[in-house]
Amino acid sequence: MPADAPRFDAVPDPAEPDQPAPTGHLGVAGTGGGPATESDNMGQADDSVDAGPEWSGVIGANVEMPAAGDPDEEPDEDAFEPVNELEETLARCVFTGARGTLLRALARSNLVALADTPAEYGLSSAEASGVQVPCIADSEGRHALLYTSYEQLAAANRLPGDSTARWYELAVADLFERWPKDVDIWLNAGGQLGFPLDPVDIATIGDIAAGLEVDEAYEIGPDDEFSDFPGPSIPDQVDCAIVLSLFDLPEVLEVVRAFRRLEEPRGRTWRIVLVLVDREVQGEALAQQVVEAINEASDECCEVHVAEVADDDVYEAVEHLLHIGVPLWRREGFLVPDSLDGLDLDLTALETGAAVPDTPESLGRDLERGPPEIDLPDLTLPEDPE
Repeated sequence: MPADAPRFDAVPDPAEPDQPAPTGHLGVAGTGGGPATESDNMGQADDSVDAGPEWSGVIGANVEMPAAGDPDEEPDEDAFEPVNELEETLARCVFTGARGTLLRALARSNLVALADTPAEYGLSSAEASGVQVPCIADSEGRHALLYTSYEQLAAANRLPGDSTARWYELAVADLFERWPKDVDIWLNAGGQLGFPLDPVDIATIGDIAAGLEVDEAYEIGPDDEFSDFPGPSIPDQVDCAIVLSLFDLPEVLEVVRAFRRLEEPRGRTWRIVLVLVDREVQGEALAQQVVEAINEASDECCEVHVAEVADDDVYEAVEHLLHIGVPLWRREGFLVPDSLDGLDLDLTALETGAAVPDTPESLGRDLERGPPEIDLPDLTLPEDPE
């Protein structure tokens, strides 16, 4: 949060709501410290909910949210206790820097926002997918105030347990579908473990939620779990395109294909292509050649690696893929030497598959004996009579 931005006070231990955090859909509002119940038409749009006036004023830097207790008390970051899967991921990614992991978690989650913005708060609002989202403005622009749970919203706004403030739980996939371009997000502003989301992050989250092929949908963070598996043994159209693009290159020894899956809700699966070469090549150019062949055959996401087998470190890095993956193509034959010097050829083995014997005796015959005697008929011609 910028240094000159309005400060939001929060209590370290917000009052527990009467009921657990809500699970409603876009536009559903609950009253009091907990969610709307089934009698409150949970999961259905409530036409009686007034989203409040559409504010357009810009706030000064000295405006603060109404607070109960000591206004100088700062949130206790160490006391942050996640109440849902999104907050567990947020707490992990803030310290590991796994941006892609956090954006994927946001894309499949819900966010919470106040439905009413009292005038004394001095907040404006912005329309996102038909919903008025409360915003605060400063010299750097407008920032939407969204929270990862009701607990964080209550902490930031100092809502007591019997509060009648109305609030929304909004599906990110719906909310970010039509998000204003001039508004970023202060996630958990004034609560615990705040995190800013810039317009690029917001657009990326929307793309992931829509199922589009973006890099962040496949990034693996330090603590992310994934699994590799071979996939079908019969090559498909993409496999064939890869082999055809490399078939005439003499430096290519083998082409192996595997698949990788992120072990998380709605985790992506993608193809991994390993190209083994026996000499130093321009790996980036060779990988780009494979990528172009893949793009012509499909629009799926693929990961391409070019590895030189003579480099021990490189070989060890890709060895597990060699054991898991399916060989798509392998170079056959060997180079013919200029002479027979230095060749240890086993001619008997080549002809019969057996090893060359060490002594003649093992051949089953005695070479010192002559050929066996054979009785031949007497073919002498009789003498001519005189």
